[in-house]
Order: sequence, then structure tokens, then C-alpha cells
Amino acid sequence: MKRNSFNVLFFIKKAKLLKNREASVCMRITVDGARVGTNIRKSIDPA
Repeated sequence: MKRNSFNVLFFIKKAKLLKNREASVCMRITVDGARVGTNIRKSIDPA
């Protein structure tokens, strides 16, 4: 029996801040080991 997997991960990129000194929020979706990452066009204060 084959097992399927699905995972969603949200993280912030503290190493590369935007011009307004905020960090962008990114999302990574993994389905059966295949990854797709994207920036969700949101930002947050890294503190």
C-alpha cells in the first residue's frame, strides 16, 4: 500500500530583509517528497 504525504511549512527570511526592515514570509508545500516554495507577498517585523 502506497502512502501519500502532504506538508505545508511557513517561515520568514530573516537573513534578507526588505527595504522597510521587515522580513518576508514564505511558504513551502511538499507532496510525496516533491517541494514547491513561494513567497506569499506578506511581511512581518522580525523581532
